[in-house]
Amino acid sequence: MADLSQRDLYLLVNLRQSPLWLTGVNLAGARMHRIDLTQADLWHSNLSGADLTMANLNSAHLDHADLSGADLGGADLGYASLIQADLRGANLEGANLEGTALGSAHYDSTSRWPKDFDPAEAGATLVDGHPRS
Repeated sequence: MADLSQRDLYLLVNLRQSPLWLTGVNLAGARMHRIDLTQADLWHSNLSGADLTMANLNSAHLDHADLSGADLGGADLGYASLIQADLRGANLEGANLEGTALGSAHYDSTSRWPKDFDPAEAGATLVDGHPRS
C-alpha cells in the first residue's frame, strides 16, 4: 500500500488530466475536506479516519476500501461503488447516496447514515465490532 503525503495528494488532485488511479493507496487520517475525487479509483485503499466532509466522490470506485471511522458528512457519493467497503464507525450523515452501490459493505451500530436512509435495504451488511474476515 502506497503512502501519500498531504502535498503529494494536493499535487495529484490539482494537476490531474483524468480521473485519479489510486488503487491500494494509504490515506488513513488524511484531511481531504471538499476534495474532488470524481471518478477516482480507490479500490482496496485505506481511508480509515479520513476527513472527507463535503468531498466529491461522485462515480468513484471504493470497492473493498477501508472507510472505517471516516467522516463523509455531506459528501457526494452519487453513483459511487462501495461494494464490500468497510464503513464501520463512518459518518455519512447528509451524504448523497443516490445510485451508490453498497453491496456487502460492512457497517456497525456506530455508523451514521443520511436521514431516512436504510443501509440494509441498499445492500450493506450490519456486523458486530470484530474485524471482518
